[in-house]
Amino acid sequence: MHRVAVVTLRGYREWTESLGPRREHIIQRVQARLHMALWRHFTSIGAFPHHARYDAAVALVNNIPAALIEKAVDGLRKASPVPVEYCIGTGPTPYEAYLSCGEAAGEGDDYAVLAHMDMVDSTHVTRANGPLHVYLQILHIIGDLGDLCKRLGCIALYLGGDNVAVMLPEPKTAYELVEKVPVAVRVGVGIAKRPYAAFVKATRGLDYLRSRGVVGVKVVK
Repeated sequence: MHRVAVVTLRGYREWTESLGPRREHIIQRVQARLHMALWRHFTSIGAFPHHARYDAAVALVNNIPAALIEKAVDGLRKASPVPVEYCIGTGPTPYEAYLSCGEAAGEGDDYAVLAHMDMVDSTHVTRANGPLHVYLQILHIIGDLGDLCKRLGCIALYLGGDNVAVMLPEPKTAYELVEKVPVAVRVGVGIAKRPYAAFVKATRGLDYLRSRGVVGVKVVK
């Protein structure tokens, strides 16, 4: 079973509206601080986090004790202008664990499986068409991956540049995603007891493919 924590900032919209119309520069600074705190505190316990709308975040927390998850959330609370709440769900896939948040808080003792994906030759495309072209292209791919993941049980998250992280139910799911993505991609897949260790392995797999100019999937156990 996989295990996912969903973290939400209660009253965040109301807080932003309380700042008045000249507020966006304040909001963006706070969001940057929240993003930094999320990654610092959750990766320190071995989880793999990612924001979703900035007023919410998801984290893969397979094999991480509840006390450590609470500790990571406490760290985020210190950076937040509003109260922070969270729930935990488990399921046979990361997506099902996400959907069950607050209803099925089991152990989530399966190995974590994470993918690190990037587009092939995006640097050349950026030089030819500018950064906005690749940005819009990757947003389109994220949308496609989101739809695919609802069926396959994964969760796709935009890391920046042309990089995407995917919480996978099992390694073979990566091959199914590669078949459906409309552009050539390289995908490193990592498997480990704790999620962030799995993502480190996924990045090693991606670096292996890049160094050899190979397109496809590389699994690192």
